[in-house]
Amino acid sequence: MQNRRPIIAIVSCHKIVDGQPAQAVYQKYIDAVHFYGGNPILLPNTAAEGENFDALIAVVDGILLTGSYSNVAPARYNASHVEEKEDLGRDELSFKLLAHAKNHDIPLLAICRGLQEMNVYFAGTLHPDWREVEGFYEPHLEDSSAPLEVQYQPVHDVIIQSDGRLQTFGDKWHVNSLHKQAINKVGEGLFVEALAPDGLVEAISLLEHPFMIGVQWHPELNYAQDNLSKFLFTEFIHYASQTQVQ
Repeated sequence: MQNRRPIIAIVSCHKIVDGQPAQAVYQKYIDAVHFYGGNPILLPNTAAEGENFDALIAVVDGILLTGSYSNVAPARYNASHVEEKEDLGRDELSFKLLAHAKNHDIPLLAICRGLQEMNVYFAGTLHPDWREVEGFYEPHLEDSSAPLEVQYQPVHDVIIQSDGRLQTFGDKWHVNSLHKQAINKVGEGLFVEALAPDGLVEAISLLEHPFMIGVQWHPELNYAQDNLSKFLFTEFIHYASQTQVQ
């Protein structure tokens, strides 16, 4: 079979566009995948339905779980608080994609909400709001009144742990941070790849998997300039290229 760009499925989110419900993905995720050699396709929440899922996943070489305005539903990790920004369709699809990636060794990169979904899928839990947890002091949440270019600027370090997948990149980097939920209990079998100086979990991986990594920051913003972003997307597309459907 002639070599082709690996097909990367990107999960969509429910949004309101011009007053109407929509399934959407920010352009920056699409651009990052394309820039590093992937062929992005967008999956709406209807892709979670049985026959739809089976047909679509058959052509997928890699999976990208994006960040989102919404948060993982509390019921997914046996929490009792009220979450105002839910997207139950996104939850259902993401968890099916995680199961498929785990069971079939499909490369998966999880960003922000995606990291939280990955942690919960492996029976981990979340802090609904890291600001309510004693000990976290780094600026993990953006100033929403600031321009976007300011919101996405690097604001704190991440300390990369040894013996993980990120150690070949280096031992520290400076990243952006735009999130409310955060990892509480780390999921079963997951390796903590990086921590913020205040101890907040910034990256996780499933080491027994060819490539399944979740990061709390947003590497898709400066995907062509930031060195850690380059590393993540290059590795992701590399592994997706190796697992292309024959």
